[in-house]
Order: sequence, then structure tokens, then C-alpha cells
Amino acid sequence: MGLVIYADFGSAACSLASGRADALGVAGVEVDWRAVEPDPRLPVAGGRLGGAEREAVARELGALARLLLPGEELPRSLPAFRPNARGPVAAYAEAYGAGVAEDVRRLLFSAYWGQGLDIGSPETLRRLLAGAMLRGHSTSVPLSEFGLAVSPSRGPITMGAHRRIRSWAEDWRGLRVAPLPVLVVDGALPVAGETALRRLEKEIERVDAGLADPLPDPGRYPTMDDPPSLPWVSATGGPWRHSWMATT
Repeated sequence: MGLVIYADFGSAACSLASGRADALGVAGVEVDWRAVEPDPRLPVAGGRLGGAEREAVARELGALARLLLPGEELPRSLPAFRPNARGPVAAYAEAYGAGVAEDVRRLLFSAYWGQGLDIGSPETLRRLLAGAMLRGHSTSVPLSEFGLAVSPSRGPITMGAHRRIRSWAEDWRGLRVAPLPVLVVDGALPVAGETALRRLEKEIERVDAGLADPLPDPGRYPTMDDPPSLPWVSATGGPWRHSWMATT
């Protein structure tokens, strides 16, 4: 069985779906997670959530609370802003091609919904995702040598990621269902929103997946025997900063 999920990192429902996708993946179910940008008109720096928007998010979280399974949690505080989705979608598309998509997905959801970080910022993405990107198998130097995931303009770095983003968006729009997340199971008709979450619940029950199974730290850096050069450490940072200082 194969599942395809279209989702937005700024959606609480998609964050819940992400945890369920992890549980299914550990249980051996193939899950193809595809990131999309629901509102391309959002300002490049994102936008603060007004009173009405915050109330809407609070209502959504209240509705999602009724769907929680044992071991699941929702964010304890409301976000103050909505990030521009271009950056996180581009970062995820690069991670998908580099073989570290699952870790980057977890990092993005945790950063926004757990820490309130601006995941639309290229600098935030650089700090957050460097470890995961350096563990990937991309042949692109900015990714493999410096751990970058997006360009300074928040776009993808490689043509492969660019094509992936365009393909995901076209496929998602062609389904003509809302809201996110949108789930397609074995090529059947898509389901969306709460219906998608309930279907994921059924799949978890079917394979007896564990929601509390521990996963490795998604932001971990690769192991290195020798500290890299000072210019590299200055640009990338990470745990090597102290290693380099200790050798000089």
C-alpha cells in the first residue's frame, strides 16, 4: 500500500498528519509526503495573525483535539504569524531529492508549531536544516558541502527541486479537494482535512503502528573525524565550531 499526502507546514492539521505519517513509515507503510504552497500571495516575509485569524486557528486546534490518538499532542500556544511557505517548500523539495525528507519535515513542523520560529526565513532554514542536509546525498555543492537548503531568495537551489515543486503543485491542484492535508491511498479518490486524518487513523490501526516510537534526532550532524576548515565552520557552524576552536 502507498499513501500520498499533500500538505502545508503552516497547517496544524498537517502537523498532526505528519506524526501519523511517521508512525506509518516506521511500521513499513510507504508514505510519499509532498509539500505545497497554499497561498502564494502571502507577503515574502509572511504576515502576522490578526485577532480573527488567531481565533480561527484556535477553533481548528479545538476541532483537532477531538481527533487525537493516545500519544498525540497539539501545540500549546498559538503562532503569532504565518510564514511565507515558499522557503519551507523549497527546503523540503531539496531534502526530498537528497534523501533526508522525513527529517526535514519533522524539523520544519517542530520549529514552527513547537518553537514559533519563522521557517520562511532563509537564515532560520540554514541554521535549522544544516545537519540534515549535510547528511543527505545531494551532489549539489551548496547542499552537500555547506548544508544549505534554499537560495537567499527562499527558492530552490537545484533544478530537480524546482521541477519537484512544480509537479507537486500541479498534481495537488488537479485533485480539486480541500482543505489540506489531502490524502490519496493507492491512487483512489482523494480525501481532505479531517477525513484525511481519520483515514490515517484507520491505517495506523490496520498495521498496529506505534505513535510513541522514538525516532533519531532529525537535526543531527554527520560524524566527522577531523574538524573542517575555519571558513567552512564560520559559514555553517554546528557542532564543529567548538571542535575547531579546541584544535587551535
